[in-house]
Amino acid sequence: MKKYRFEYFASCPVGIEELLKQEILDLGAKSASVTRGGVQFEAFNEIALKVVLYSRLSSRVFKYLYAFEVFHEKDYYLEATDIKWKSLMDVNQTFRLTTIFGDLPREREEFRNSQFANLKLKDAIVDYFRHYEGIRPSVAKEFPDVAFLARIDRGVEKPYLVTLLYDLCGDPLNQRGYRIAKTEAPLKENLAAAILKTLNWNSKEEGLLDAMCGSGTISIEAALIRGNIPPSYLKVERYLKNTNFKLWTFLNYPWFTKDNLLQENFNLLLKNISEETLAGLDFLRRDKQFITANDKSEMSLLSARENFKKAKLDDIITVTHFDALETSPQAQKTLFFCNPPYGERLEFGEEEKLKSLYKGLGDHWKNHFKNHRAAIFTGNLEMLKTVGLKTTKRHILHNGDIECRLAEYTLY
Repeated sequence: MKKYRFEYFASCPVGIEELLKQEILDLGAKSASVTRGGVQFEAFNEIALKVVLYSRLSSRVFKYLYAFEVFHEKDYYLEATDIKWKSLMDVNQTFRLTTIFGDLPREREEFRNSQFANLKLKDAIVDYFRHYEGIRPSVAKEFPDVAFLARIDRGVEKPYLVTLLYDLCGDPLNQRGYRIAKTEAPLKENLAAAILKTLNWNSKEEGLLDAMCGSGTISIEAALIRGNIPPSYLKVERYLKNTNFKLWTFLNYPWFTKDNLLQENFNLLLKNISEETLAGLDFLRRDKQFITANDKSEMSLLSARENFKKAKLDDIITVTHFDALETSPQAQKTLFFCNPPYGERLEFGEEEKLKSLYKGLGDHWKNHFKNHRAAIFTGNLEMLKTVGLKTTKRHILHNGDIECRLAEYTLY
């Protein structure tokens, strides 16, 4: 078994790794290193929990456990049975396995099926407990007590490198708990936060107009940033009302349950988040900086209002019902943001409508948003050309599997 320099890994959407690295360092990590789709970091255990609770950009946070190299799938089972699984979980706990593949040797045939690799690892865990405890633990696909991630890559001394990690989160961290109503293809919450950070939105001096707000994700994330409210605030509130409901899987791990100091620090983090949330909401209610959610669809605004209410922001975010091309600045300085349709499945005649929309945005900004800023997030690179304005910057971000562009415009 090998040891890693980095103890933790935080995953994120592709394109925001550098932002996540800085966020993790700001939260107190000793060191951090970017890799595609995430950040490896070294930190005290308390800081890892702080990342779970405070990170706006992470999708999940994992703790490295073991790494070993194998020749083939049979070796995988044998090596896995040598792991002291009872130090990682109790036989009475349920568990879930997820296997992902990295860069694998093309000349070999093993490890091409994640379900089969999962089965080998599951058999190793079950047989270990049968041997040492006389009974076997159960698998749970939903709401497991313990969640493991196995990553299989190209090895150095042997063909394959297997890395085993704890999933500290349970549900993905981008699921804040406020989205109870959805529109078609909503932005993930951590991607929305990353967009605002990439645009360097100055929440102290700049209003935000979310011109095609959909279910309101950008507006909510903007309000949380403006109020300095931790993204886990709703989960923390729910947990404090019922501590028997384990909202994060790390609460079940011996790594946490056998460390009294870590538990004390976790409880202190919860207290701080509760206080910061109350202070942030109070500040936002007294704040004069505008965050406006706009959409021409009444159904979208209905969804947005439901989410604003769940997020405790319904009396903070202004809602307007206009076509995006009929909007006006909401503050002395305004950032106009929109995530227009990409047009992935265009029917006859719709391409011209989409071109008209993108061109209309450029014309609208020239006529009504001089001395302000604008930004478009889109997966349709051809449509960006029809805006008719020179971009200040362009950023490559991924919305799921779609490579997108975040285009910035400074308007004169």
